[in-house]
Amino acid sequence: MKPWIVVGYLAVEIAAFWAMVHFLGWGWAILITIAASAIGFAVLGRRAREIFSAARAPQPEGASPGRTLTDSALFAGAALLTILPGIVSTVLGLILLAGPVRRRLRPVVAMAATRRASLLAERVTIVGMTPRGYVDGDVVDDGRAEGSVVVDTTIRNPDGTIYVDRPALPPTFDR
Repeated sequence: MKPWIVVGYLAVEIAAFWAMVHFLGWGWAILITIAASAIGFAVLGRRAREIFSAARAPQPEGASPGRTLTDSALFAGAALLTILPGIVSTVLGLILLAGPVRRRLRPVVAMAATRRASLLAERVTIVGMTPRGYVDGDVVDDGRAEGSVVVDTTIRNPDGTIYVDRPALPPTFDR
């Protein structure tokens, strides 16, 4: 986790608690913080049961699993915010669990996941089974460009023949 996120989280939570102590007193501030955590855990448990039962339900023919996946990602974020100590993170987690908020954030989560997957796909070479044998892949540093790798693919056929392929790196373009 980035250090500035932790520092920002601590600053916001300390400021919120200080404001509650300043305006309401120590007793009320502690009581509100404990009550918010208890309410957060209760709502989190109820929403978890709803989301997981919806995920287990059979999908209609031709339906995309996108809604279940984005709901799961949003639930994970809400769970993290709810579990973190502090009133601000608990309130943000509860807001993230609300249905209208999740509906509005689904396209944002799907877009971020798509962008992340396409960036990852550019860096991954898939090595798998062939119809007649198996593929053994080794990642070899080519040394031509910083961070460049070539996958040395060895195909071992059942008849004992071996085919080795070491593809060349695609040309790099400076941006």
